[in-house]
This record gives sequence, structure tokens and C-alpha cells, in this order.
Amino acid sequence: MRYLIAGFGKFGRLALARIERSFPDSSIEVLDPDAEKFPEDSSGRAVFRNVDAVQFLAEASSRNEDEVIVPMVPFHLVAAYILARDHQCRTIPVPPDLASKLPNPFILDDSNLCCSRADFVCPDDCPEGDLCTVTGEPREPLFALIEQIRSPEFTVLVQRSFQILPGVGGYTLGDVRRLQRRIERGKYLVATSCKCHGIVTAIEAGK
Repeated sequence: MRYLIAGFGKFGRLALARIERSFPDSSIEVLDPDAEKFPEDSSGRAVFRNVDAVQFLAEASSRNEDEVIVPMVPFHLVAAYILARDHQCRTIPVPPDLASKLPNPFILDDSNLCCSRADFVCPDDCPEGDLCTVTGEPREPLFALIEQIRSPEFTVLVQRSFQILPGVGGYTLGDVRRLQRRIERGKYLVATSCKCHGIVTAIEAGK
């Protein structure tokens, strides 16, 4: 399996360490525009690329669709990919009632809203089981809740993030490409979500 870790901050380093340890036969590439974050000793299996992750992925036409993207950047990578692929797309304000439809909403800016099943800090090695590892209670997947949202004028598109290892999730390059191809003229709420945490971005396409 080939992994593309987008972003090499604290959580990008954690993802690299866990993937290297758990999948010794995997191929790993780390994408970050700040080469100073890279280790001086790069004798491990990972290949470090001093690139903008969004631009790299948007232009990666020859990459295999089964490569797994591990998003560790401080923004909504799927939405940024869509905007980079289609310059007729732009961000717009989320509908004013969206926050009331999601658990523990946190408004990042006019166009981006985070939400979470948890109102506490989750352990970074959560196994994402059927029961919350902190409360022991059952949890309806957040990605399913977001998919059920109905908002006038907006079409909801959800990219599910699958757990790779405890504390490490992602999706395939093919998944993101297929989601981007669903964008036509109109307004969209584009979300990325695992069972417990998600981010939603409002986008308008002018095709």
C-alpha cells in the first residue's frame, strides 16, 4: 500500500511513525511546503517532498487511485482539492442554520464549520469502535448524520474518512477524484468526516 501524508506537523509525524511501525512493507510519501519540518536524517522508508500538498494532489494525474491520502493539514483538504481542480468553484458562506443541525459545531470562518460527537479531547489512539472509548456509549456515525442534512439550495457531498490505525485516518485518491467529478453548477456543502469528527465547507460551482 502507498500512503501520502499531507502535512508534517505534530500529527503528520505521529501518522508517519505509526504507519512505518505497523506497515513495514508500505510505501510512504510526506508532502509539506516547509522543508524545515523534515528530519535531517531521512534514512527511513518515507520520501519527503517539499511541495504544496493541494497542488501536488490536484496535478497528480498519473498517480494510482488506490493510494491513500492521510490529511494532516490545518484546513479542509478535500475542499481545497476541489477548488484547485476547478477554478470556477469558490467558497461561499455556509447556510445560517447549519450549525444547529450538527453536534458541537465550531465555526472556523464564513465558509467552514467543524463539528464533533465529542465535547472533550479525544485520545489520539482511539480505535473508532462502535462504542465511544471515553464514555462507553454507542455513537451514530457523524458522516451518516451529515449525509442526511437537507438544506435549501445546497447539495451535500460527504467524503468519509476511514480509520487506518488508531489516531490515523484517510481516504483514497480515487475517492476524492470521484467526489470532485460530482461537482456541477450549483451550491454544495462538501464535508469530510469520520465517525466522530467532521468539517464542512460551502462551495459554489459556476460550470
